[in-house]
Order: sequence, then C-alpha cells, then structure tokens
Amino acid sequence: MIFLVFAVACSVAIGMIFKQAGRQQLDRTALLTVNYAAAVAVALGLLGLGGREVDQGLTLSGELLALGAGTGGVLIAGFFVLAWATEVAGMSLAIGVMRVSVVVPFLASWGVWDEVPTLAQGLGMILAMGAFFLLAHQHSAPKPVPAGVSPASNPEGPVEPRSVLSGVDWHAAGVLALTFCSGGAVDVSMKAFEEGFGAGNSRVLFLLLAFGVAFLVGAVIVVRRGLQGGHWPTPRALGWGVLLGIVNYGSLEFLLRAIEVLPGPLVFPANNIAIMVFAALLGVTVWGERLSRPNRIGLALACLALVLLGL
Repeated sequence: MIFLVFAVACSVAIGMIFKQAGRQQLDRTALLTVNYAAAVAVALGLLGLGGREVDQGLTLSGELLALGAGTGGVLIAGFFVLAWATEVAGMSLAIGVMRVSVVVPFLASWGVWDEVPTLAQGLGMILAMGAFFLLAHQHSAPKPVPAGVSPASNPEGPVEPRSVLSGVDWHAAGVLALTFCSGGAVDVSMKAFEEGFGAGNSRVLFLLLAFGVAFLVGAVIVVRRGLQGGHWPTPRALGWGVLLGIVNYGSLEFLLRAIEVLPGPLVFPANNIAIMVFAALLGVTVWGERLSRPNRIGLALACLALVLLGL
C-alpha cells in the first residue's frame, strides 16, 4: 500500500509543479524537456544500480520504434497541454479531466480490439463522459458595468440576460478538451503496446524509449529557439524541470511496484480517485481555486465512474 501512496503523492506533485511553474512564467517547453531528461537519467540509474529488475528485453522493430516514437510525441504534447490547462482552468479541473480520460482506452479496446465492456464498465464510461462535460464547464466573468451607471443606461448597451452557453469560458473548455484527448491518447498507445508487443518486450524499457523520444522532441525545439532567438532555458527552469522529472518517473515507478503486490482493479481506480481528490483539495486550499457546483458534481461523478470502470 505504501507504493500506492507514493504514486499518488508523485502524481499530485506534478500538478503542483505545473501550477508553480505557471505562476513563475517558466518556459513550458524547456521545463518538459529537462523533465524527460531527468526521468531517463533516473530510470537508467535504477537499472544500472539494480534498483529495478527487467525480466525481458526490448526487441526493436520498425513497428515498435514507430509506436515508441508516437508515444514519446504524445507524452510531451500531453504534458504540455496539462501544464497549459493547469494555468487556464486550475490544477483541480486539469488533473480531474486528465484522470477521467481513462474512458478513451476503454472505448478503443471495445472498437479496435473487440473487448466488450461489462455492464458496470459501460455505465462507468457514460458517467465518465458526463463528468468530463461538468468538469470542463467553465464560466467567464461578466463584463462589469461602470460605477454609477445603471445596466439599462450602460453606454455599451444594456446588459442582456446571459444564457448558460453564453457565459461559458470556451478557451478553458477547449484546453480541457485537449487535455482529455491527449491523456486518452497516451493510454491508447500503451494499450497498443500491450496488445501488439507486450508478450515479448519489457514495458519498463518501452516507456524508457518513449521518454527518450519525448526528450529529443523537446530538445530539438529548445535548441532551435535558442539558436534563432537566443531564448535558452533559465537556471530556474532547469531546476524545476529536474524536480518534475524525478516525481514524474516516481509516479510511474511506484505505480508499477504497487501493481506487483496489489490487484490492478484495486490499484488503478484507487490511484486515479485519490489523485483527483487530493488535487482538488490542494487546488482549493493552497491555490485558492474555485470549483463551481457543476465542477463539484463532475468530480463526484468521475470518482464513481472510475470505480465502475475498475469492476
């Protein structure tokens, strides 16, 4: 159980680092690039020191390399969008949407690999989709009327009653939708690995390959911007990137270790639900984020959906 606790703590720490990095206006691309470099370094260190045993190797082929490259690209893109969503919608909702995106691989398993969901899983998918729309429901603030001016005599025109849709912050909702899609894409790529290559290849080494590709993608962008405009990563971005890489790899490592000693149907829902709950609590208490009534209902529905999807 201690591994599951550490996995949750690392995942929540990722959201907090994104929140802090956003407030300090750190370069996202540099932050994420250094993050993957640090994660690869930690993984190689554990392998070299014997802290992580790999029972099988990685048989490289064109198809596996293509999948690894695609997974790496989706990883850094997904993290970029998650950092963006944390800034525009808050840590609570960004992490909530990322966790509820687990419904995407369930749909892919049903449509691509003919894995028919159980009744409980089907209900869980429906609730998860409903939870996403409630979590993504962001209201924009109404435009204030100048002091001493009545709404009817406002020089910019009378204030019309706003409908539900007219007050929605479509920018934040769109970023959360991208977060949902990118999170689901990562899970689908891992499902594709398990189905096509999992029998004869190490999942740990495949993730190491994907992390390496993610680092290369970010490094190309960082170097190109540095050479063209002189915009190189600051020492602060490098420091936060190293910290992010350590907790990023820790979330994966501890989750894998938890699965080794606890049943998967318990680990995955418990991990996702705990991350959402603690992220929401920290977002509200530490960062002063506000959750609307639809957002709170969405978080509750998401927790119920994750329980059903684990049955």
